[in-house]
Amino acid sequence: MTNLKILICGTGSIGKRHTRNLRTLGVQELAVFDPIEEERNAITEEVGCKGYGDYTEALEQMQPDVVFICSPTKFHVDQAMAAANAGANLFIEKPLNHTVEGVEELKNLVEAKGLTCMVGCNMRFHFGPSTVKKVLDAGTIGEVTDAYINVLFDFTGRADLKGNVERIRATYNADPAQGGAIRECVHEIDLSLWYFGEGALNNATKINADRIGIPEVEGESSLYIDHANGAKSHVHLSFMNPEYKRGCKITGTKGAIEWDFTEGIVKVTDAEGNETAAHTAEEGYEVNQMYLDEISYFFECMENGTKPMGNLDDATLALKMALDAVETAEEQLSVPA
Repeated sequence: MTNLKILICGTGSIGKRHTRNLRTLGVQELAVFDPIEEERNAITEEVGCKGYGDYTEALEQMQPDVVFICSPTKFHVDQAMAAANAGANLFIEKPLNHTVEGVEELKNLVEAKGLTCMVGCNMRFHFGPSTVKKVLDAGTIGEVTDAYINVLFDFTGRADLKGNVERIRATYNADPAQGGAIRECVHEIDLSLWYFGEGALNNATKINADRIGIPEVEGESSLYIDHANGAKSHVHLSFMNPEYKRGCKITGTKGAIEWDFTEGIVKVTDAEGNETAAHTAEEGYEVNQMYLDEISYFFECMENGTKPMGNLDDATLALKMALDAVETAEEQLSVPA
């Protein structure tokens, strides 16, 4: 599908990544939109594509087949609606939106126009979670009883922030209306629902992000979810942790699965704790591969007319769970590990 006309809306780090990856995948007709000239020029000069400072103009002039929505969260639904009305298929970065307002209208429009819409769920395409899902689906560990899924990282350590409080406070993550660890780290909420199916939030806790200069939002949170199939999951999220950690431990009636991002191994044990399998990625595996695989999968769904995983229904469930946690989380001095 290299003959597609694709517009990338928003040229932050993820918008730039998708632009580069689309070029790598052979897409020739690319353009970006960003109201900040410096941001859009950085990527247009790098990959050699057209840049727009006005979104309406970009849609009208380019008439894209696909729009990648990579802007701050609060713009997602409005920009997606404009693109869908222009007849473009949609790839929307996570989370779907900062509220549920407009989500149902977007679903109806996408369906009425017969468009393909996928919300970025790149962790589903990473070697680790995708292997975990295969082991779960194979029934290797029996019925799942409980699970711990986590991601912890240092948001302030980004190259463009480096602990600069003024810059941190200028990011969308410092905005209580759309920021905070729960919405930023929605991937792990999505994984819990992908692994174990629909569920309801039992309770949630949070620590506000005082120590990184944005006390208006939560910097760390734990969600406790009761799934309809009987499984219970604890999802632990933080964007103010100095050491990067990501992984899961899932216990079932016949064994357990454990994945650690740093180790790069998915370990499977039986009910007695004996290791029965250790899955590793192919030699030379790079994290960017999941983004390439994600886009390729999206294109396949477009070509075949199939509803993708990470569709609007999936993304809405994750968003509602996140918003429920944002609204109800009990503030604590520390979050249980």
